[in-house]
Amino acid sequence: MFNLFSMFFIMSNLFLFSILSMFLNDLFIIWLFMEINNFMFISLMCFKIFNKKIIFFYYIIQTMASLLIIFSIIYSSLFFSYFNFFNLILILGLSIKLGIPPFHMWMVSSSMFFDWDILFLFLSIQKIIPMYMLSTIELKSSILYPLILSSSYISMFKMLMNLNFKIILTYSSINQTSWVLLLIMFKNLMWILYFATYSAILFLTIMTLKFLYMSPNFIYSVKSLNFKLMFMFMFFNLASLPPLSFFFMKWFSVYMFIFNSPDLTFLIVIMLINSFILIYIYINMMTLLMFFFSIKSKLFFMYNYYPFKKLYFIMFLGLLLSLFMIMI
Repeated sequence: MFNLFSMFFIMSNLFLFSILSMFLNDLFIIWLFMEINNFMFISLMCFKIFNKKIIFFYYIIQTMASLLIIFSIIYSSLFFSYFNFFNLILILGLSIKLGIPPFHMWMVSSSMFFDWDILFLFLSIQKIIPMYMLSTIELKSSILYPLILSSSYISMFKMLMNLNFKIILTYSSINQTSWVLLLIMFKNLMWILYFATYSAILFLTIMTLKFLYMSPNFIYSVKSLNFKLMFMFMFFNLASLPPLSFFFMKWFSVYMFIFNSPDLTFLIVIMLINSFILIYIYINMMTLLMFFFSIKSKLFFMYNYYPFKKLYFIMFLGLLLSLFMIMI
């Protein structure tokens, strides 16, 4: 019964309210849809997470951010002369919901206790409505530039010495938020395509890690060369290495930035340096997988009943997605 309820009611409403909100212009109605979406997500967390303290912690954070957002929306419609101040409060509330540094630690603390299905929804679907609200309001460069640089570099430094895959994917999502903010600044729909591509790659990566039972030692101990290559390609796609699909998305974004606004060349160079450092981080993570005969501990127990066929199918979908983006 839970599978039917979660699949046909909660999950369908999560996607439905996220998509329908993108066809609205009234910020109050969008906020209402966002709260219904959060209610559905918390209901799903209650079914799948045993640690109820994390659910309560997530609820408190979302309530604080929602109160800031609705406060700014109501009062900005009443006092037009103070619109800049209430616009700043609105951006502050949306930054908390998106986990933009320095308001990011609640995301990292929560993601460690999520299972893989909840983590995917948390890092992808739950960010659609706040990003759309940011795209509908006026964003000044003096406010937007610090948000972009903080979300790109603070997340990058936090990923350097971390080995937890859930935390790494959380910081990777925060890092990709900086590119989405940069695309939102141009007031076009390119950020939707960028975020949809990232969500598809994230889904395939999370489903692969779900089959691996969250054990890095298990990943490094597998002797199959095909498995190692496909797993590396999935993380290298997140790192936007050529000729994978995410590289073309960033390449097209940089092309659009440079030719539409040459004044942002310095900012683009800083973002590209951040991407190069991220490539080093992901390659450093996959170093042991690059060698067919890797050193293993004698105390490690190798599981022989691992379902490779299902995992190969998921990884093959990731490679097909990359080839499809190259053809486009």
